[in-house]
Amino acid sequence: MPKKNIPSYRLHKPTGQAIVSLQGKMFYLGKHKSKESRVKYNELIADYLSNDCRLPPTRSRTEITVEELALRFQEWAAGYYVGPSGKQTVTYTHCRLALEPFVRHYGKNAISEFGPLSLVFVRDKWVEQGLARKTCNRWAGIIKQCVKWGVENELVTPDVFQSLNAVSSRKAGRTKSRECSPIPPVDDETIEKTLPHLPPIVADMVRVQRLLGGRPQDYCQLVKKIFLIYCYCPTV
Repeated sequence: MPKKNIPSYRLHKPTGQAIVSLQGKMFYLGKHKSKESRVKYNELIADYLSNDCRLPPTRSRTEITVEELALRFQEWAAGYYVGPSGKQTVTYTHCRLALEPFVRHYGKNAISEFGPLSLVFVRDKWVEQGLARKTCNRWAGIIKQCVKWGVENELVTPDVFQSLNAVSSRKAGRTKSRECSPIPPVDDETIEKTLPHLPPIVADMVRVQRLLGGRPQDYCQLVKKIFLIYCYCPTV
């Protein structure tokens, strides 16, 4: 009788979770080398082997937990929110921070049990921590994005995401969340003292930005386009 190959218990480096792959599906088991992850691995393998190396039909992907969904979404975000330098952008950092209380309070629950009141509860925790209103709105939007990503990948039923859309953003003056202080422009004296220490091109970019306004990345893109035009059409 041929020997059955038992899928291995492995470390998922991006999350520090233990994983096992069964029929092309990745199952997250909990913290790597923990007793909980070993027990979950043994249960999955026992079901898998007793069913002739197939997943039991009752093990549906719609039963995914909040923790499993958050881990998969974070793994996707780690590869999606990457800047030109190859490093994760600040958006990825916001994703990690927003998902932390999502998992801490509801991680073991099925995602189908996470409704509008659950999202409001998580958002209120951010208010208690003193986070600004815009940050609370942004992070609540990330949780909605996580659930929407789950719907897109057939891990979550659409009604879960639709119900979360009932939670509206907090409005200025109608919440206990603090408001961010406006960031004032850099004064001319500071700019003049800084210009001599900058490379010529960067100094010129600062001068143009001071005259026209706009974001630094806009002028970086402008310089890049001018450089490309000069390379390919030097006579222009």
